Amino acid sequence: MRWPEQAAEVERYRLRRMPRLLVVAPGARPPATLDPLEDWVREPVDDGELQARWEILRARAVPRTPVVDSQDVLHYAGRRLPLAAGEAELVRLLLESYRSVVRREELAQRLWPDSDARRRNALDVRVLRARRRLEPLGLIIRTVWRRGYLLDADLGGDAG
Repeated sequence: MRWPEQAAEVERYRLRRMPRLLVVAPGARPPATLDPLEDWVREPVDDGELQARWEILRARAVPRTPVVDSQDVLHYAGRRLPLAAGEAELVRLLLESYRSVVRREELAQRLWPDSDARRRNALDVRVLRARRRLEPLGLIIRTVWRRGYLLDADLGGDAG
C-alpha cells in the first residue's frame, strides 16, 4: 500500500486487524505505529526486502492460540489437523485452560459423564493418542504428576 496516498485504506486494514506493508513515498513522513501487523519501507525499495518484510507480517498475523472448529479440525500456527470426535473433545477441554492444568478427574467426568468403570484407562489411552497426533504441529500435552494435564506449545520448535 502506498503511503500517504492510501492512508484511508490503511486505516480500514488497521481496523480489520489485517497486515499492512506500506511503501512510503520519498520525502514523506512514515506513520508512527507500534502495531506488529504494520511495517513500512521507503521508495525505492529492493524487491527482496519487500518480500521478506511481507512474509514476516504474514507470519505475525497467524493466530498463535490453537482452535478446534465445529468440524473437529484443529487450527494452529497456519496448519490444520482433522481430529477424531474423541480427540477433538479432549483438545477442546484442554484448550479451555490453555497452558494451565486440567485435573484428570474433571477431564474424565466431562468426557464420560455416565461412566465410572473405565475412565482412568480410557483417559490415558485418549491422551496418548492425542499426544502423538498433536506433536507434529508443535503442541504438547504435558502430564502434571498427580494433578492432570495441560496443553502447551513446544516453544523449542518452529510452530510456537
